Amino acid sequence: MGEAGGGGWPRRAVAAVGAGLWRCAVLTALTCLPVLVAGPVGWAGSALAYSWSAGTTAALPLRVLAVSGETLLVLLWVAVALWTVHPFTSRALAGAARRCAARWLGLESAVEYRRARPVTRMATGHWWDGREYHASEREARRRAAVHARFHDPQLHGDGVWLLAAAGTVLPLAVLPLLALGCGAALTPAHPACGPALVAAGLAAAPFGWRALGPVGRRLLGPVASTRLGRRVAELEAVRADLTQTQAAELERIERGLHDGAQARLVALGMSVGAAEHLVDRDPAAAKRLLAAARADSVGALAELRALVRGINPPVLVERGLVDAVRALALDAAVEVDVVSLVPVRPERPVEAALYFCVAELLTNAVKHAHADRIGIELAYADRTLTATVSDDGTGGAAASPGSGLSGVERRVAAFGGRLEIDSPVGGPTRITVAVPCESS
Repeated sequence: MGEAGGGGWPRRAVAAVGAGLWRCAVLTALTCLPVLVAGPVGWAGSALAYSWSAGTTAALPLRVLAVSGETLLVLLWVAVALWTVHPFTSRALAGAARRCAARWLGLESAVEYRRARPVTRMATGHWWDGREYHASEREARRRAAVHARFHDPQLHGDGVWLLAAAGTVLPLAVLPLLALGCGAALTPAHPACGPALVAAGLAAAPFGWRALGPVGRRLLGPVASTRLGRRVAELEAVRADLTQTQAAELERIERGLHDGAQARLVALGMSVGAAEHLVDRDPAAAKRLLAAARADSVGALAELRALVRGINPPVLVERGLVDAVRALALDAAVEVDVVSLVPVRPERPVEAALYFCVAELLTNAVKHAHADRIGIELAYADRTLTATVSDDGTGGAAASPGSGLSGVERRVAAFGGRLEIDSPVGGPTRITVAVPCESS
């Protein structure tokens, strides 16, 4: 075993050196563009600009002022050159760097680039691209695409990454390669110095590329403006869903009151009125009407209680989420096992949201999946309340638009929660609802 371990260590070292050299070379190619552009432009600009004050015999303050102006002019030329190539190269180079960071470091950076706005034909015959009018649809689409590409905050963030990487990642990544190249070139003339540089380059190779980690975490992700815009879009979608959900819930309550309790109460009033007129002439008939009215009152009371349970179940208010879910399990048409790992009672709004989510998932498992056995697990950990409903049904569940699962997803999204579905065709199905919350 010792020999095997001793043989494995050199192989791992060689593999680390080889991978390090390759990654250093890749990062050098991905981050050297600013240097390749700024270097020649700066050199040519300096040769031209500084020639204007060369050999001047003016006073020292004037020479300093002239050199300062020439330096600023060179910097301006370099900035213009970088800005010219930036829109055409930064997105591709930053995207390649993100893929490298994901493969080498597991650093996932989900970014979104601005899309071209749709164009609209106006009553005047002109085309509107969201910013200005155009005579033709083709020109409007072209201008919308150009504006989306070259005025994208994420694209400018990619340019910032490229400039920062040229000053941080590039020097560390290119150093092992330069050491190897210089060492190989110096070895014939300097047998002692050349191999030392080669050894230093090989030793630095596994570490030279790792500057990608801290710099990439800071600059390869979505820029603040795109994160804010995405969050605003998410909140607007949640608000729209909540508005629709509230409207549907109010419609359900109104329909339940109109078709159920209200009709019974109207009939009750008519029966009592008729009994009032018959009480003197036909007491027996009046008693029959009052008995029917009492039966109607019992039915109306039962419907009102059912409606109240649908709005805010009393067992949920009085006993909490765990007992309310157990009550759901007792009323189910199939066998349901409930396991609770919730040590304390969660916040009331989250508790209610999770209760109705579990109720919907339980109904789906019985009605659509035709399950024979269902399991419900409630847990609270890391400030997150979770409910997992699993069944042995037919599977194939998905949060398609208009489905019950889509409603569950909208309900938990209002609390910043998530819905996880594992339901292969043929089953079994396992659906988890997770909502961040503090225990009350």
